[in-house]
Amino acid sequence: MFKGVKGIAALTAGAAVVVVIVYAGYVSTQAQLPAGQMAAASDSAARLRITLDPKNFQGNVREAYEIAERDPTLLAQLHCYCGCDKTLGHKVLLDCYRDMHGSKCAICVGEAHDAESMASKGTPVEQIRDALRARYAHGS
Repeated sequence: MFKGVKGIAALTAGAAVVVVIVYAGYVSTQAQLPAGQMAAASDSAARLRITLDPKNFQGNVREAYEIAERDPTLLAQLHCYCGCDKTLGHKVLLDCYRDMHGSKCAICVGEAHDAESMASKGTPVEQIRDALRARYAHGS
């Protein structure tokens, strides 16, 4: 399959691409952790986290990070209306909980709580989106 110099070069290039992608993912995870959590990132479980550890926060903020950790699929389907898409490049509500932004924004925290509450009652994601837009879109 990988015969000759061209085959070996292609295989080597492919391996290099994989290494670069894995390293980039590791570095981006390190950059998003609070300063006190850098050591914990050496643990493989910490590197696999989708969100920051809720234990780093208190009260409603902690609950919002717990929601994001429990149901990242839900938050990945929702827009955040605080304007972080423009200022921080966030694409979905889940992104607010991948960094410290969710800990400082009442809109993000409110959206996470409302989304979980509606989802727990069986509300379809389309209706959750509409409800969040109606309640929070004035903030963007």
